[in-house]
Amino acid sequence: MIAYTCDCEDVVYELCREAGLFYILRTERRDGVVQQVHETYRWHYKEACEVWVALLDGGAQ
Repeated sequence: MIAYTCDCEDVVYELCREAGLFYILRTERRDGVVQQVHETYRWHYKEACEVWVALLDGGAQ
């Protein structure tokens, strides 16, 4: 894991790295119980960072 949002929210995002590629993991929880986990496509660092910044700025979901 490279970066992550606060796990005090019901939806948590993690910027992850695997085999030299990057992806974003989105975990949805309700009452502390994991409901769904989604993974994005794998990107090179530059593309992953662009999506990560857009996500944090509210420009991506």
